[in-house]
Amino acid sequence: MSDVKKFVMGIPGLDKLIGEIETPYTLLVAGHPGSGKTTLATTVCYANALQGRKCLYVTFYEDKGRFFKFMKRLGLDLESVESNGLFRFVRLPQVLSFEQAVEGLSKVVTDEYDMVVIDTITALLGPIKENAEKRAWLLNYFYQLPTVLNDFLILIAELPFGEEKLSPDLIEFIADATLLLKHKVKDGFLTRIIEVRKVRGAPVHVAETYFTIAEGTGMVVFTPPVLTELPREGEEVIAFEELTRFIRFRRGHVINVFYPPEPGAGLDALLWALAVAIKNDMRVFVISYTNPESVLREALKNKLMECDLSGEKADKLLDKYVNITALNPFAYSLTQLIMRELTIIERAKPDIVVFWGVHTLSRYVDELKDLFNELTYLKSKNVTTVRVGSCLNEDVCNAETVISDLTLRFVRVFKRDGGIDTRLYVYDRFKEPVVLPSKAVTGFVRSCGKIVKELADKL
Repeated sequence: MSDVKKFVMGIPGLDKLIGEIETPYTLLVAGHPGSGKTTLATTVCYANALQGRKCLYVTFYEDKGRFFKFMKRLGLDLESVESNGLFRFVRLPQVLSFEQAVEGLSKVVTDEYDMVVIDTITALLGPIKENAEKRAWLLNYFYQLPTVLNDFLILIAELPFGEEKLSPDLIEFIADATLLLKHKVKDGFLTRIIEVRKVRGAPVHVAETYFTIAEGTGMVVFTPPVLTELPREGEEVIAFEELTRFIRFRRGHVINVFYPPEPGAGLDALLWALAVAIKNDMRVFVISYTNPESVLREALKNKLMECDLSGEKADKLLDKYVNITALNPFAYSLTQLIMRELTIIERAKPDIVVFWGVHTLSRYVDELKDLFNELTYLKSKNVTTVRVGSCLNEDVCNAETVISDLTLRFVRVFKRDGGIDTRLYVYDRFKEPVVLPSKAVTGFVRSCGKIVKELADKL
């Protein structure tokens, strides 16, 4: 009996969906023109070639020069693995008769290779659509091929635009796994979707998810952060004695901080997050929707200097505890934005994530499910989430308050004498709301500044 060979998909997120691949194995990749089928198959081929598996890529359409050039832009250096004898590109003329095409396949598809890609079987099945005998022979040929050669076979099939139903002619019934690639316009952006039709021997928990194809990074499949069970409570975070009666939270909690819509509002929340981080030896990662990294860092530095820190100490503190990145929320659909956020958060591995300027996302109020799943996923990783923004839409603020563990809402109160007070409304889950007067708010900010300065002096 032949040794069992093991393979990987080599695409971030897709290995989780498909699971372990052992020979003999057939993967059917179907989709509309331009949906990413060739990129997916080539990425799998390349990933296994890097692990010493020999891959044969047979195509009826692709030009080798253009094919290699495009894949290199995606980070796949096919010339390198080809020069090492681990990749072979073969183009068969599309004008061949069925018999000639089969003969050509038989000559190049041998047990010399660990995996074989056929791009596309539509080119073979199309001319014999009305010939039941030839069609049956071809289907049986592909059915037996992985077993005879003990290899991993990837078959690519074209679907007409607008169709998502696979025909029996596309041999879905003999494949061990079937992936359907689609793309559509959502929020004005091209959204790519991968549907897992079946995976033999493995439970399919997520039937449909999103993916991206980008220069330098290639194909990345976004595994939805959907948890079947809500995560357990994390350990309590050491906060501030002055406000322990009113504000207590644990690792993984979701915290909203709503400020009046004023320029520069909300910096106190960043100061608070920094103070908590320093006191608990935690790292803060800020994702800004409204200000560039340099602008937000400078504003926070000035806030620290108001707490009597020197510019040098403020910089040291920020370098050690804070990382800031800026994303334009209007350059993505909500799904793409969440994919991007989770990717950079996974890379940074922070303890606290601050989303700065969340009011810019108010247009997504109808897609609360995606936000909830993102926050729940971060909660499962024990990452505390602080969402800072203005309350421009009461419905949005109410919805976000409902799914949070703690909401702090700062409200301006205009007095008859012309003065302005700030009150803090505290909404803690399972507790009655609390209103803190202006004096308590001022003390809260001073307390944060004091803690930051004391700890900064020890650096």
